[in-house]
Amino acid sequence: MDIKVPLLSALIVLLCQAAIPSAYSATLGITATLLPACTAGTTVGSNTTFGTLNFGNYATLSNAINVTSAQLAGSIRVNCVSGLSYKILMDGGTAGSVTARKMANTTNSALTVAYNLYTSAPRTTIWDNVTGLSGTGSGTDQWYPVYGRVPMQTTPAAGVYTDTVNVTVSW
Repeated sequence: MDIKVPLLSALIVLLCQAAIPSAYSATLGITATLLPACTAGTTVGSNTTFGTLNFGNYATLSNAINVTSAQLAGSIRVNCVSGLSYKILMDGGTAGSVTARKMANTTNSALTVAYNLYTSAPRTTIWDNVTGLSGTGSGTDQWYPVYGRVPMQTTPAAGVYTDTVNVTVSW
């Protein structure tokens, strides 16, 4: 009988070891979220800009002056996640009105030159701060030209005339 007790104990230990697994497996979930995002313009120092739309040098405004922007010189660069819809809006500049934009003389702000910005070459649709221009992201840079016009008007005093228009890209 002394032999049976140690044999029984050894048998219990063997049975318990057989019930304990020597490996475990489980799953690991993997996820990433791509946020709807866009970048726009070019960063110079700490400022983001689209460059400057330059109407050039003229002695008189007896004829309309039409210009079209170029990349890094007034064109709007947008880079949005592929498939993301976005809108590009422009405010009225320092005049505050998208239908009556004005460049002011840099030494006498009472002197102004009327101008406007358009969404297409025929210059029939003013680029405004409500409808603007819409697009869909491709995941790469997309460039939108700005079409400018200084209409025929009385020529003010000689000087440099400027304005700043705020561009908003929303998605």
